[in-house]
Amino acid sequence: MVGQASGGRKHRRRDFHIVLGLLLLSLITINLPFEAQREIGNALRESVLRPFIEVQLMVARTRARARDYLTVRAQLDSALTFVASAATLAEENRQIRDLLDLHERSPSRLVAASVIRSGTSGSSSVFRLDAGAGDGIRSFDAVVTAQGLLGQVQEVGPGSSMGYDWSHPDFRVSAMIVTNEGQAHGLVEAERGQFREQDRLVLRGTAFLSDLEPGARVLTSGRGGVFPRGILIGWVGEVAGASAGWDISYYIDPAVYPGAATYASVHVVMPADTLQAVANTADSVAVADAFR
Repeated sequence: MVGQASGGRKHRRRDFHIVLGLLLLSLITINLPFEAQREIGNALRESVLRPFIEVQLMVARTRARARDYLTVRAQLDSALTFVASAATLAEENRQIRDLLDLHERSPSRLVAASVIRSGTSGSSSVFRLDAGAGDGIRSFDAVVTAQGLLGQVQEVGPGSSMGYDWSHPDFRVSAMIVTNEGQAHGLVEAERGQFREQDRLVLRGTAFLSDLEPGARVLTSGRGGVFPRGILIGWVGEVAGASAGWDISYYIDPAVYPGAATYASVHVVMPADTLQAVANTADSVAVADAFR
């Protein structure tokens, strides 16, 4: 019993010394310069705490993958539903065109690409696509996401291209809004705010008597032949200004926020007249590779 009591006192004394040492070490660390604290923290993270950090990262990755799986599964279910309904819609469209003796619409192709932001100063409205002329992309092609219009291609290289989003001061797109009285038209452009987070889209040139309801869908009209018709730009917001008797302007709530499209999959709308050129280019590359 005496030996157990003395052993217990030794353990308590050792624990007390450990706690006291840790407290002294904490006080010393707190009073160290910031650079020294950062070096000590990095050393601890790379040595003692590394296994715990790795476990935390593994758990975070597992949770993220689980969320991504559920998101992809929901998107796949929605895509399958859309494809099933689109087949019926395409057949109805074909029958109506036959009855009205109309030509088939010129088809287009969607080229998958990724948006890459440079992050450098002065390039907040500019992005790069990892697809270029070799994929059939041309200057002034529209860049859209699953939510709506993001921007436009400007410069095209062999394997990549540059474009700008709707927050760029040179961005313009002809728009239409379906109302109870018919269609209203105007020109959508960016209005710079005091800070970049305050940039907004503005619909200008709408007839003064056009009373647009907040929440009405704003779509590309296809006028000018630059942007295809029917791409979602956003929704009508509050009145931005008016010229008495002439026109009225509205703020537009954008369908796509440029910051949310960083490293996101996008599509470039490409007219069908380039499809054969792309195929010919691919065949030429294959022949050239065969003779190397």
